[in-house]
Amino acid sequence: MYPVIEIFNRPIPTFGILFLIGVTAAFLLSTLTARKYAILTMDIVFFGLFGIIGGIIGAKALYLFVNLSDLIHDPLNTLISFLSGGSVFFGGLLGGVLGGYFYTRIYNLNPILFFDAAVPCLSLAQAFGRIGCFFNGCCYGISYDGFCSVTYPKGAYPPSGVALFPTQLSESLFLFILSGLLLLQLKNSRQPGHTTGLYLISYGIFRFLIEFLRGDPRGSFLWFSTSQWLSLLVILTGILFFKNIPQKLYKNWRKS
Repeated sequence: MYPVIEIFNRPIPTFGILFLIGVTAAFLLSTLTARKYAILTMDIVFFGLFGIIGGIIGAKALYLFVNLSDLIHDPLNTLISFLSGGSVFFGGLLGGVLGGYFYTRIYNLNPILFFDAAVPCLSLAQAFGRIGCFFNGCCYGISYDGFCSVTYPKGAYPPSGVALFPTQLSESLFLFILSGLLLLQLKNSRQPGHTTGLYLISYGIFRFLIEFLRGDPRGSFLWFSTSQWLSLLVILTGILFFKNIPQKLYKNWRKS
């Protein structure tokens, strides 16, 4: 709807602005969540930086993978989309986890504690990112002429003049609420890893369901979209965290 805004007569991508707002808010929040496990501010900040770098690489890599057929048949337009913002969140999530984990390995820190401190911040950053998606027009919903429907103007990326379900804003609202729930979970939890598990299960379930209301072209396999299959994997990983399996594996690794 407003993919670009002008600041000092210079066009700035709206998604980029909201991404920066989300990242800034996440870093500020991380200085509070890190106190749960007495994590140093410097460590949580660098953990986040490593996570962002890994997340960008992962999001771009998965985008190219799921659009491999388009890359082969129409490489120019696919690369243009790639350079102008093409990315896949689940690739970013995996890349971010690996990037953050790499930092903890370098300095021999407990990654479970860092993941717990990071997931409320990640959810908050996602919430702002989805607002950016709304203004950019990506990740739009199915045709829907009901409460809070959205109609994009002519020239926008989604179908213009058609009432659509506001999938981006719905996900943003969910993520803002989830951020608050994760903060409560982190504050009251006595078991490291359960806050991470709550994030993975909650977001995985929501993402699986909201995919049924998405109208933009996406990869699919058998009955579900690529993101839905990945959501099931995320939910399973979250269950493992609640079963304390990653925590036990880390303790065993430390003893060996």
